[in-house]
Amino acid sequence: MMHVMQSALPRVRRLAGGFWELTHQTLMMVGLFVVAGGAYLYFQPQAMSTLDRGLTQWVLARKTAADALQALAQKPADALLPAAQAAATPTDTPRQTAWTAALTPQQRAVSTWLARRYSIAPNAMAQLVSAAWVVGRQEKLDPLLILAVMAVESSFNPFAASSMGATGLMQVMAGVHSDKFAAFGGPQASIDPLANMRVGALVLKDAINRSGSVRAGLRAYVGATNDATEGGYADKVLAEQAQLQRIAGGRQPLTAAAKSAETGVPTPAAQKPASLT
Repeated sequence: MMHVMQSALPRVRRLAGGFWELTHQTLMMVGLFVVAGGAYLYFQPQAMSTLDRGLTQWVLARKTAADALQALAQKPADALLPAAQAAATPTDTPRQTAWTAALTPQQRAVSTWLARRYSIAPNAMAQLVSAAWVVGRQEKLDPLLILAVMAVESSFNPFAASSMGATGLMQVMAGVHSDKFAAFGGPQASIDPLANMRVGALVLKDAINRSGSVRAGLRAYVGATNDATEGGYADKVLAEQAQLQRIAGGRQPLTAAAKSAETGVPTPAAQKPASLT
């Protein structure tokens, strides 16, 4: 036993020495990078200015998102509703229920079902549903299609982001569509729920008009060139739209199996690929 320990001792010492040498060299490299980075920023003040602007924009974007989400729960009900609906909103309705109370029965059914399915606060979902109707009317799009895209793209998470850089409820590429976000303060507004919905609807409308049909437009919206590369995206959105049409019409929602049988779309095992919009 003693002989084995004595023979292993030099090997342990070599391993310990190698580990120490590796650690020492790693720390030296880290130190060199820190010194080099500091020197670069010292002699290149414009780089520091660029870094400062980037951090400032990031902070502003986070603040914009936080303010938008807070306003979403506090904004008066007539802010995005059609004039007739806004006028019909009861003046004595508590603020937290004003949006739900101002919806039509059809909108309320959709809002209630979506809020439960995606675990979203009812008042916040009511505002999104109402806004979808307003934006849909302005852009001549089915509001249920807009909601279906949001459901598939982000599950109504305004902070959702893809590996390709798409952000927000409708997963819009803010850099690509920066011109459309200009009216809302720039690309950082892409995580503002209402700005994202409006720009996303514009992008979707353009894609449908260029492609000639809703299905082809959805394929273009996700950045696919053909049915084989879209990952079943159009089918998922259209199935979700059909489900919402059932809810809006006062019918019971289909189960996953029944929806698959009715639409011919297999029940997906996972969410869609990241949007390339």
